[in-house]
Amino acid sequence: MNDRLRRGREKFEELYGEGRAQGLIDMQTGLAQDLARYGIEFNFGDVYSRPGLTLAQREMASLAALVALGGLEPQVRGHTRGAIRAGLSATEILETVIHTVQYAGFPRALNAIRVVTDTLEELGVEVPPPLGPTDPE
Repeated sequence: MNDRLRRGREKFEELYGEGRAQGLIDMQTGLAQDLARYGIEFNFGDVYSRPGLTLAQREMASLAALVALGGLEPQVRGHTRGAIRAGLSATEILETVIHTVQYAGFPRALNAIRVVTDTLEELGVEVPPPLGPTDPE
């Protein structure tokens, strides 16, 4: 195993749990496994392993980028799980999505916040109450 792959596996499993890196590779078939391995090597062995940002900060940036791109609900779900494991609170995760609305627009932010909220509930993480009024009066 090369050094990039080893670092990538370690960082990936720090966020997603033991054995998950191989699980990502095993989800693919044949030659497609190379692409999953490249993702682990590059994304986690090179980028996520760099100094300068904590894992929590990297997860905030990743969530913001995924929301802005839109249509990446499985990745939003996965990075929400990673964000919790990296130590972000539900409020920090939800506020990251809310912050993106000014750049990504309401449809993308609303789609993402539903995925995030569902994922937090699946994880047994309490979703904080709204800050503003919810009563139509």
